Amino acid sequence: MSKANPQSDAANQLLPAAPELLQAVDQLKAYSLRYEVAMKLVLDKLDYISREYELRYGYALIDSEQSRIKSPESIIGKVKRKQLPLTLATVFDNLHDIAGIRLIVRFLSDIKIVEDLLATQADIKVLRVKDYVHHPKANGYQSLHLILGVPVYTVDGPNIIEVELQIRTIAMNFWASLEHELNYKKNVPEQATLQRALTKKARLITRLDQEMDDIKTRMYDQDPK
Repeated sequence: MSKANPQSDAANQLLPAAPELLQAVDQLKAYSLRYEVAMKLVLDKLDYISREYELRYGYALIDSEQSRIKSPESIIGKVKRKQLPLTLATVFDNLHDIAGIRLIVRFLSDIKIVEDLLATQADIKVLRVKDYVHHPKANGYQSLHLILGVPVYTVDGPNIIEVELQIRTIAMNFWASLEHELNYKKNVPEQATLQRALTKKARLITRLDQEMDDIKTRMYDQDPK
């Protein structure tokens, strides 16, 4: 995770187990502000990029966006599920999605455009890439996942805070939302059958995105006659 001064004494202290769990939650709340600041910086950067791109090329890159900060309780739960030591250093080094942004674009090629534009920003660094667009998961899931390093200047000095950015098309997001609902909804009749059907539909999503991207190219990239 971000190197939020893990060398400090506080970062290496064990988070207390129950019944002192509330104290651990308070510790994480104190650190959550830096993630909120980092996420806002990325959101502001994306807004500027999209607006400038629209002025220059005639259409906005971003259709919509969602963002969230993991709650301290969720963070502690994830660390426990991973069977990792309950330390602040563990949180910073192993949890890369405490701050998360989901960016929805209209066209398949826009995913790459956003990635490339972010890579040119001097104050944001792309630390890791998971490309589920060209290499979908076995269940059909598609999205581009970027871990961004964002500088935040705190009372402890400069820290590089990680923000996870997921970029997907409208069609990919529609599929992923339904797949998530199917997996977490209880008492769904023939759930396994529906999951297999949804995996097959992912190929249709890919084909639709490719065809829509072709239309985009013909609309925006052709020389005027």
